[in-house]
Amino acid sequence: MSDMTGNQHPAQTNPPGGAKSPQERGSAVVFTTAQTGRARDLLARLAGARRSVTFYPRGHEVVRDNIGGLMQAISAYHREGVDVPLVFFDNELLLGEQLLAAESVIFDQLIRDMAASGETSVTFAQGLTTEELERAMQVLAADRGALTEMGGLELAIERADAPHVEIGTVAYARDAEDFENEALIARSLAVTEALDAVREIGDRVRRGTAPTVDQARNVVRSMVDNVLEDRGAMLEVAGLKDRKEYTFCHSVNVMTLSIALGSMVSDNKRFLNSLGCGALLHDIGLMSEEMDALVESKELSAEDWEVMRKHPVYGAEIAASMRGLDRASIVMILEHHMRYDLDGYPVREHQKSQHLTSRIVGIADAYDAMTSDRPYSIARRPDEAIEQIAKDAGTAFDPVLAKLFAQMMGVYPPRSLALLSSGELAVVCRPTADPLSPCVRVITDADGAFVEPYDVDLSDRAAAAGRVIDGCVDPSQAGVDVDAYMPRP
Repeated sequence: MSDMTGNQHPAQTNPPGGAKSPQERGSAVVFTTAQTGRARDLLARLAGARRSVTFYPRGHEVVRDNIGGLMQAISAYHREGVDVPLVFFDNELLLGEQLLAAESVIFDQLIRDMAASGETSVTFAQGLTTEELERAMQVLAADRGALTEMGGLELAIERADAPHVEIGTVAYARDAEDFENEALIARSLAVTEALDAVREIGDRVRRGTAPTVDQARNVVRSMVDNVLEDRGAMLEVAGLKDRKEYTFCHSVNVMTLSIALGSMVSDNKRFLNSLGCGALLHDIGLMSEEMDALVESKELSAEDWEVMRKHPVYGAEIAASMRGLDRASIVMILEHHMRYDLDGYPVREHQKSQHLTSRIVGIADAYDAMTSDRPYSIARRPDEAIEQIAKDAGTAFDPVLAKLFAQMMGVYPPRSLALLSSGELAVVCRPTADPLSPCVRVITDADGAFVEPYDVDLSDRAAAAGRVIDGCVDPSQAGVDVDAYMPRP
C-alpha cells in the first residue's frame, strides 16, 4: 500500500525476541475516525512521557503523571477492543497501516528520536498495566548508546518484563517513484525544519533566554530557495494546522505565504530572506507562558484583548535582543497588525506608512488566521478568506498586494474543497495561470462515493474534460479531512 507521495507503507513489523507483529496479532484493523482523531493526544502523551523519563528518575512525580496520562490515552483504545500499533516509518507516523499525515509533521522529532534508537514500531497491547508501561518507557526513552549499554534492544525489552508492549523495527521496500520525488522531499523538509526552529525559539522565550537567529536564518534560506524554484508547489505543501501548536504552525504558514507573496514583488534573495525571518518571528511576542494562556482562551475579556494587542511590541523587544537580526525584521514584527490605513495597533505618535514587508506579512497573517480553527473563532473556507482580503483592500490591506495575493492563491486557494460541475468533490492542490482553474485532486465520484484520489489540471481543457468548479464546500459538513489529501510535509 502506498500514499500519494509514492512512498511504500510498511510491509511487515518485526518485533525482536520472537514477539508477534501487529499483523500477526490481527491488530492491523481499520481505525475509526474518532480513533485516529485521538492519535494526536496519544502521541503528545508518548512524547511527554519519553521526555519525563529522560530528565527525571524513576518514581518521580513528573514521571508518574506523564505515564499515567499516557496510560489513560492507551486505555481508551483498549476499552474499544483494539491494540495500539504505532509505526515510525521513513519520516511518517502510522496507526496500524493508516498514515497520520498531519501528526507526521507535528511529531517529526519523536519520529527521528525513535528511528535513531532503532525503535521504529511499538504496539501497546490489550492487558497492559501502568507498571508494565513504566518499565517499558525506560526502553522507549533510551537512545542508541543507552540501549547498547543495556545489551541491545532485544535484551532491554526482555529485561523490562513488559509483555504487552511490543517494540520492534519496520521492514519496508521503496519503489522507483521515491527516488524521483526529491523536490517534494526538499519542500517537505523545509517546512518540517521551520517548525522545529520556531518550537526551539518558543522554548527559549518561555525560559526567558534570548533566541538565536542562526536557526531561523537557515530555515528561511531553504524556504526561499524552494519558493523561487516552484511557488505553487510550495503553497501546496504549506498549511500546517494544529490547535495545540497554533502559534508555531501559524508562524511557519505565515513565513511561507509571505515569501511566496514577496517573490511576486522581487526575487532578490536578501529581500526575501529578511522578509522570511520577520514573518517566521512575527508572533514571537505571543510565545511566553503568560501569552500562551491567552492564545488558548476560548473567551477573552476586554482587558485580555488589551494585553493581546501588545504582542507586537513585546515581540519587537524580544527580537531586538536577537544578535544579528536585521532591523527590517524587527520593524515587521512591530507593524504586522498596524494595517494599511494605520487604524490598527500599536498606534504610533508620529504615524508613517507600514513598511512594504510589514504589509506583506499583514496579508499572510490575516489569511492564515482566518483559515485556522482557534479557541475563539471557527476557520473560514480559503475562498471566503480571499474574498474578505479583497473587500478590505485599501483599508486593512495594501490594495496592490491584496490583488497580487489573490492572483497567487487563485479564486479557489489550495486546501479548498471544490464541488465540480460533474458532481465530484476535489481538493484544490495548487493554483495555475488561470485563477478559476486550479490543479485539483478528485476524491469522490459524481454520486459522492470516495474513490482512489487522482489529479486533474482544470486549466488543461483535455484533462478537465469539460469540468469546472461550481463552488466550494465546507469540509466539515462533507466529512472530508482535507489534510489527508495534501502532500505530507
